[in-house]
Amino acid sequence: MSHFLGWCSAVCVHNAQRSELMNHNLAKSCPLKALAADSSFRSGLGYTRTSSSLPKLDLHVIPVWEKGITGKGVVLTVLDDGLEWNHTDIYSNYDAAASYDFNDNDPDPFPRYDSTNENKHGTRCAGEIAMQADNNKCGVGVAYNSKVGGIRMLDGIVTDAIEASSIGFNPNHVDIYSASWGPNDDGKTVEGPGRLAQKAFEYGIQKGRGGKGSIFVWASGNGGRQGDNCDCDGYTDSIFTISISSASQQGLSPWYAEKCSSTLATTSADLHNECTQTHTGTSASAPLAAGIFALALEQNPNLTWRDLQHIVVWTSEFDPLANNPGWKRNGAGLMVNSRFGFGLLNAKALVDLSDPATWTHVPEKKQCIVRDDSFQPRELKASGEITIEIPTKACVGQENAVHSLEHVQVEASIEYTRRGDLHITLTSPAGTTTVLLAERERDTSANGFKNWDFMSVHTWGEDPAGIWTLKITDTSGHMENKGRILNWKLILHGTSEKPKHMKKPRVYIPYNAVQNDRRGVEHMDDMMEVSYRAGVLGTVQLWYTVEIPS
Repeated sequence: MSHFLGWCSAVCVHNAQRSELMNHNLAKSCPLKALAADSSFRSGLGYTRTSSSLPKLDLHVIPVWEKGITGKGVVLTVLDDGLEWNHTDIYSNYDAAASYDFNDNDPDPFPRYDSTNENKHGTRCAGEIAMQADNNKCGVGVAYNSKVGGIRMLDGIVTDAIEASSIGFNPNHVDIYSASWGPNDDGKTVEGPGRLAQKAFEYGIQKGRGGKGSIFVWASGNGGRQGDNCDCDGYTDSIFTISISSASQQGLSPWYAEKCSSTLATTSADLHNECTQTHTGTSASAPLAAGIFALALEQNPNLTWRDLQHIVVWTSEFDPLANNPGWKRNGAGLMVNSRFGFGLLNAKALVDLSDPATWTHVPEKKQCIVRDDSFQPRELKASGEITIEIPTKACVGQENAVHSLEHVQVEASIEYTRRGDLHITLTSPAGTTTVLLAERERDTSANGFKNWDFMSVHTWGEDPAGIWTLKITDTSGHMENKGRILNWKLILHGTSEKPKHMKKPRVYIPYNAVQNDRRGVEHMDDMMEVSYRAGVLGTVQLWYTVEIPS
């Protein structure tokens, strides 16, 4: 029996290494605490170095398991190409009430077999979440006592109605929806949810989980080589989804990751009751993050969708990824990066902060819309620039006043002869500059943007009152380019008072004292850059041992 170390991520990791580790059975004859103390087991379940020269990245999942938190009572579903629910590593955790086939319109999500095993993706994703422990099969899921279902919806023509039915399936039974799909990662597509799918998101947020809100976890895309940008993906760019990113084994952004990235090379359950070691790309990021979120929901089932987003922001760690350029401290003292969001998911910190004995729900969500009714279209040409200053009191004195930010959106309509040459930034009153849109060389479309929502989480926790600056430029050198911005509005999402956990500044500490090259925030100034991409909340990375029959 050989053992495969799989990188699982929302900073997931690729180029997984084979290693002879001890049998990954959470065996009743060998307590988890004893296993966790074993160096080989630890290298399989938490530590990512195969040599001392590599960064030490640890998701801290083992301490959560040691508390007995394994996803019990939490239901997840994978929106994908089906689920081989009778797979021996999944069957015991399969939930038929979280499953449906919208391609053939029947209750059985079983995938369609073909000679290429094309429809393996959903089964692999479900395995990452809820593979059974103690069965000598493929491995163990992050939340190995959770229940998992599958929605078969990608094996055919995907319509707005099918997306909506999938996103909105059984929202008072399903807690977490995991999706690893979206618009083409071709560097030229701009697409988001249709009218029905958007309504399904809104219904899930408002009514799902008994009014606490469905948890939607989305992988951010594999279009890095094509120069793609997740800001043109309306699913990951939605305020309702938790967009998950990734890092390589070296703790860097992999070649296929987009600027809100989402990478993976993982091992999971496969079709025909087999195992795999080739499940890679950002597709594996979302289900692994979803598994970690299931641990948090077992700890505190009353967390709202916004509670969970706040907890992700507040507990994700930048320090393990500190060698990457682009880190910046925002006006609320939070570290954020274009490729990794607020950093590496820390399962222990996330679950600890979720403790119902100490967690206080975040205040009611407010929305303040800022617009200029006198605005006239502004012309833009190649090598030109449009700067729009937006003063706001953030609805002070009104019921919808926002004093502590969560998401920020700029909804804009822009005409331009070559859309991919546009570069858009937004600077907050606190001085935090966010890249809302980066150039995309392959995007030659003349369709521009029509009422497109550019979303940022990078000003999370800031006070929005003051002057915002929206800047649109074209430095492509394509002198024939021309166009104009027709209209815009600034949408501020947040709370009228600071959430309790944010009333004291976040204190960043070294992530792993074991590693010698940790740095504190104060030593990161020379690695920071002003421009970074918005929209990614956090990244995760996880090792686990998977047994592959020899």
